Amino acid sequence: MLNRDKLDAILISLGKNLSKPCRITVVGSAASMIWGQDGRQTPDIDVWRPTSEFDEEDLRNACYATGILFNPTGNVEHGDVYIQILRPGIVEFPGPFERTLLGQYGNLAVDMPPAEMIVASKLVRCNSRDIEDVMWWMANANLSKADVEAAINLIPGKVERESALENLVLIDIQMPRTDDPERDDSLEP
Repeated sequence: MLNRDKLDAILISLGKNLSKPCRITVVGSAASMIWGQDGRQTPDIDVWRPTSEFDEEDLRNACYATGILFNPTGNVEHGDVYIQILRPGIVEFPGPFERTLLGQYGNLAVDMPPAEMIVASKLVRCNSRDIEDVMWWMANANLSKADVEAAINLIPGKVERESALENLVLIDIQMPRTDDPERDDSLEP
């Protein structure tokens, strides 16, 4: 499993092992770990292909030289670390979007989509880790529910968009508004 320090070491090694400049758009846990989420771990680095710019052979060779797998399609052994190339389908990001540069590691530039788009994509699947990540992004990227709802409305797939909109209520449940004039927190239940 990757923690923040191991992820940083892998990105540095990839940047050294690439023979030409490469830019990847990370989504999911890798983005939040680079942004500063402590305690998060993941076995993979999810890369959004439509906005990434890389030579596939060069990135594959750099992954192998670094000691990680490149876009495995079969079973992955426990403990394997890998880059997973994501294309539209299971995960949906509206495009085009502005990317935020997270870091430059030699020949490797790493960026991410807007935080509200990451949250919107996590609300589509919405497992327990996704909910933790949503709450972390809401607090640490200064997002509002309206920001996330606007991003959800850009998701191209109707089913995915509807799922994310239904799951948007979790933001209210997990992060109740303290500025709601109708809410009285001084009363005990």
